[in-house]
Amino acid sequence: MKTNYVKMLGSAILFAMVAVFPSCTKEDAGAGLNLTGTVNLRIVNGAEGSGAQDFFLDNTKINSSAVAYTETTAYTTTNAGSRQGQFKATGSSTTTASANLVFEKDKYYTVYLGGSASSSSVVATSDDMTPPPSGKARVRFVHLSSAVSSGIDLAITGGAKIISGLAYQTASAYNDVDANTAFTLYSAGSATAALTIPAFVQAGKIYTIFISGSSTATVSYHVTAQN
Repeated sequence: MKTNYVKMLGSAILFAMVAVFPSCTKEDAGAGLNLTGTVNLRIVNGAEGSGAQDFFLDNTKINSSAVAYTETTAYTTTNAGSRQGQFKATGSSTTTASANLVFEKDKYYTVYLGGSASSSSVVATSDDMTPPPSGKARVRFVHLSSAVSSGIDLAITGGAKIISGLAYQTASAYNDVDANTAFTLYSAGSATAALTIPAFVQAGKIYTIFISGSSTATVSYHVTAQN
């Protein structure tokens, strides 16, 4: 995993996330979905200041090694269905954050611990594994930083904005871009660049960039490859 650190001013509001349904019963949340079978799941610790974490589904630990801040596990196979997810500090029975999660058969998911050590939350995404067009890479952004409270716009450096107002605890849509594309972040509605992410993308790859940090001085971005 490649990790880069930056200071920036914006935050976010765009595409809805996924299969976290804190206000629904497990039965309501899974209505109409195929919940029999298996899914592929990976875990990310994006809560700055948190200790290393273990992730449990229905009281069964999923990860083989503790997941420290900014770390991402490989995908592992687990059962589909309506599941109770819990992050716990490694070696502790105390729950850091929890959520009801719904996993549909044969799909890929990432479950994130976001926010900060003192105020963390579970965020889940459904991960698109469809290969990008020939010569292209596919990129999306997930916002986990509790320090960034206003909107973020994202542009291809030197080009038009491709994302407007990405909100805390949400993910953007995937965007197909040329290899070696660089990105620029702006405060929502601003024409002044807050951050440039250097070119890193490779053709044929699918990336998620998650933004984390519990203070404006420690907001950072982290690049993870899905394939």
